[in-house]
Amino acid sequence: MQSPLTNDLNNVKDQFANDRRVQIHKIIPNEVATSLMHEVDQLDYEMAYTSSSQVSTITKAQLAQKTPQEQQMFLNGIFKDANKGIGFFYQRRGLSLSNTDQSVAQKVFQWLNSEATLNAVREVSGFDDIIAASGQLTRYLPGHFLTRHKDVHETEQRRIAYVLNITEAWHPDWGGLLQFYQDDGTPRDALTPSFNAMTLFDVKHVHAVTYVAPFASKPRLAISGWFRASPL
Repeated sequence: MQSPLTNDLNNVKDQFANDRRVQIHKIIPNEVATSLMHEVDQLDYEMAYTSSSQVSTITKAQLAQKTPQEQQMFLNGIFKDANKGIGFFYQRRGLSLSNTDQSVAQKVFQWLNSEATLNAVREVSGFDDIIAASGQLTRYLPGHFLTRHKDVHETEQRRIAYVLNITEAWHPDWGGLLQFYQDDGTPRDALTPSFNAMTLFDVKHVHAVTYVAPFASKPRLAISGWFRASPL
């Protein structure tokens, strides 16, 4: 796939150098992005969350088996962590290079791991040791969020985080913004999920995904992950 990440490399590199982050529009062909959006919105996801500071997952079927009281207790545990600035609650589905299906999502993930893309990210970021991109499909529905944090992870040797948004006509009042902060927690600025735009940023940036409002009329869909110096 042709991409401004590789075709307009010097411009992307200059923008990234300003603040160790950049948003690239029309990162993949629009027809591919549209097909990807329709495909991933129909998939089954597990819910990822933290409760009592423990990272866990639960399927839609498992949650449905809980009584209304148990479901409320489940949410209360998530919100108790969030009240302290800890954790997340959203739907996700992992991506793996070992998957041999011919889905659009898999083809885009293979493109992210292509030598052309990896070379471009090395050039833009200055991290010559990047060797792979991890990835997951994410779907944020009303009530979902990701609290303030950094993406530094020594075991995975994450270097650059990425978010490839694939929701059309997202309204900023719906929440789900990629919010950046100063290290002391002071808000800086935020990016609205723009269709077919990928944000690259250094994992040392403090960031969050803001709470998705109850009146959001569609899910916030994305492929997100990290360009890493360790193998998948």
